Amino acid sequence: MRALSPLTLGILAIALVIAAPAGSQNPPADQGAAGAWQKLIKLRTIATVLHTTAHPDDEHGGVLTMLSRGQGAQVSLLTLTRGESGDNALGPELFDALGLIRTEELLLADRYYGVDRQYFGTVVDYGFSKRLDETLEKWGIGHVLRDIVGVIRTERPLVVIARFQGNERDGHGNHSAAGMVTQEAFDKAGDPAVFPDQIARGLKPWRPLKLYMGGMRANEDWTIAVDPGRYDPILGESYQALSRRGLSFQRSQNGGRAAAAPGPAQSYYKRLRPAVQAPAKEQSFFDGIDITLSSIYQTLGKTAPAGSVGTLSSIEAEIGAAVRAFTLTRPSASAQALARALGLLRRAIGQTQDEDVAFALRAKERQAIEALDAVLGIALTAVAQPAGTQAPAGPFNPGPAAMPPVTPGQRFDVNVTFVNRSGHGVRNVRLALESAERWPSTPADSVPAAAAGENDPINQTFAVSVPQTAKVSRPYFSRDSIQATRYEVSDTGALHKPSADPPLFVVAHYVVEGVEGVEVESRRPVTRLEANVPYGYDTRTLAVVPAVVVTLTPGHAVVPIGVTRPVVFQAEVTNNQDGKTDGELRLNLPAGWTAKPAAHELHFTRAGERAQFRFEVAAASPGARLYDVSAVARIGGQEYSEGYSITRYRDLETRYLYRKAAATVTGVDVKVPPGLKVGYVMGIGDEVPAALAQLGADVQLLGERELAGAQLSQFDAIFTGTRAYAVRQDLITYNRRLLDYVRDGGNLIVLYNTQELDPKLYAPYPGELPRTAEEVSEESSPVEILAPDAAVLTTPNRITKADFDNWVEQRGSKFWSSWDPRYTAILSTWDRGQPPQKGGWLHARYGKGSYTYFAYALHRQLPYGVPGAYRIVANLLAQRSNP
Repeated sequence: MRALSPLTLGILAIALVIAAPAGSQNPPADQGAAGAWQKLIKLRTIATVLHTTAHPDDEHGGVLTMLSRGQGAQVSLLTLTRGESGDNALGPELFDALGLIRTEELLLADRYYGVDRQYFGTVVDYGFSKRLDETLEKWGIGHVLRDIVGVIRTERPLVVIARFQGNERDGHGNHSAAGMVTQEAFDKAGDPAVFPDQIARGLKPWRPLKLYMGGMRANEDWTIAVDPGRYDPILGESYQALSRRGLSFQRSQNGGRAAAAPGPAQSYYKRLRPAVQAPAKEQSFFDGIDITLSSIYQTLGKTAPAGSVGTLSSIEAEIGAAVRAFTLTRPSASAQALARALGLLRRAIGQTQDEDVAFALRAKERQAIEALDAVLGIALTAVAQPAGTQAPAGPFNPGPAAMPPVTPGQRFDVNVTFVNRSGHGVRNVRLALESAERWPSTPADSVPAAAAGENDPINQTFAVSVPQTAKVSRPYFSRDSIQATRYEVSDTGALHKPSADPPLFVVAHYVVEGVEGVEVESRRPVTRLEANVPYGYDTRTLAVVPAVVVTLTPGHAVVPIGVTRPVVFQAEVTNNQDGKTDGELRLNLPAGWTAKPAAHELHFTRAGERAQFRFEVAAASPGARLYDVSAVARIGGQEYSEGYSITRYRDLETRYLYRKAAATVTGVDVKVPPGLKVGYVMGIGDEVPAALAQLGADVQLLGERELAGAQLSQFDAIFTGTRAYAVRQDLITYNRRLLDYVRDGGNLIVLYNTQELDPKLYAPYPGELPRTAEEVSEESSPVEILAPDAAVLTTPNRITKADFDNWVEQRGSKFWSSWDPRYTAILSTWDRGQPPQKGGWLHARYGKGSYTYFAYALHRQLPYGVPGAYRIVANLLAQRSNP
């Protein structure tokens, strides 16, 4: 197997920035003749655009789709954060795990937008921010500037379009920072004295020719009005409609609900700093820029060497011939002209000594290869299989088998298939595997060259060995604490990419019949199949994982001071290696602490086995401080003390988030009524039920059956989880039973909800929770106690301002704006410059019972062991006994 050459690695560093999520099909717009046509029109222009935003789903998807699919521009997107701080409509993942999900969702949306390359910054979404100065303080303006300048120098766009303006209109401190710093980066990216370490790393100074900002209104001084609502007959819908379909895949944010109505979708942009002459009112973002290939030297302000302009004109002529030859029923008629254009592009690259021109021409070379693959209908697959697996012969065979990720030292096979699905001949087909780490394979190089007739597969099986030193597939970015607002980067070669490059590729070389001397090189990541019953198999990019992984939950536990109840930990050990494996699992504990049992034996017989083990830990006289606990598995003379959580959702690439098998235990001075039984209506997913159990409560999750018919009076308290009214139709259906439970003496606590909770319909007394409900984003915001004698603040624990110290990420969200006087406001809090917000903790007596609306962010505090949050929860739980 060949290692990747430095040149190939450089090309991959750009070409693989936006890797298609392996688990999903291409959008219909990219398939067949329609997809091939869009590849062709990209060759007719050197137009390039970089769009900057702050978070996933900020992007102007309709405009990106129009630029890429309608005008053939090369489109890239820089998203400063990965959306780590939001809520998760898919499941319980929050923070960095949610960031991985939203990264993959945006990549899938990008495929609908037609985005060519996706980049990310190194700053972290720390929550909603009302102030630009807060964002700049937390992120550091220099770090944001470095990210944007680095991406401009990497991408070298002609035009930059900032989604945001850099002022208060942007509505979010993160948004304003993205808009403001994009303008500064536009000015400084061309200065080699700015971030000279980037220049030393191989990037080149680059100043784009035009800068625009979005968010303009029709009655303002805009420069260009664009309408992505225009219908495109090739796509079968408007650019806006196609982009909204892509946006709907950002399900963790919108639950899959995004749609566009037919008709106009006008957007307005203002030109800020042009380096070219253009009219005051423009028809295109490229007005004033010659975006024809033959004018590339003139456009970039370079001197054309002798003969180069003639070569570029010949390329344009061949691209024109390919366009004229193209038909919907026979796209392959364009193949010979495209192959000739590819050969001429390589000649043009060889003629230039200018790196900027060569960079742009290499982009056209990649596009020509993609267009050739598309018009020829080339299918190239490489599927990893267990070593020695043979698929049954015949038309009805079930295909390749499912396979887990591989481990260092493992042997496996890769079944490669190349199919030319067009009527135009392809010859000299050679298949090979390539790896940056030189993974050994048999055969070592490639199969003998062969001809590929129409729909006649060429197959080859490679036997591969994973080196013992192979890198584990993990994010190249990480942070030590969720309080950190920037990631540390472990691999500068992957900087700003969505993820590190896959470990193994298949490469196919072929020649188009009728065109001599022009070899086409196509490459794809090696994949594997993952069972997803009952939907069949999902295709995932091959990944490398450790032989054994260990996780320990909960990651943050509390122990009430003076209570002898043990702390229960669950350790999970996953064996990823083949063969018999024996060992032992133990906990490392603070001095004087004991675990029951002291150890568990480990016995595995095959890869993919997983076992869970329970430890009851007795804490010796804990105080009000932090204690460290960790788990270690000893197998075959090696110790394993790291594990991963897996983000695995249909349509999205599987990702692994690593962390040490460790936990912190916090001693908390909290009194809890004994023998509590609590019902919990799970909303969008959180870890609150586990936290309630740590206080000694018996927690039962309430599904539709329980809401409809269970004896609710058995519960001392019932919680409805975060955003439950938005995602639980059964909660809305049976809400009357919950109110009757309160009336008859129950204790209902409704955690924060969006506007789907209409207090006039679902609460005992009316109130207002508007779509624009306030939140308090500063986790250290001041707190004022409004009802100091309320039982919920005095029994069984005296709640004070100190209980709001050391909160994480935010105070709360979705406060009621008004409420019936029968509610009592317990607290007020406010962000800097904001009036006091009193609608975040409201309590009312209803009949014999208690109703509480609690918008403070318990779902973020409890999983991280914030002591005050546990004391507050204990008091909320006790309200049934507090008339």
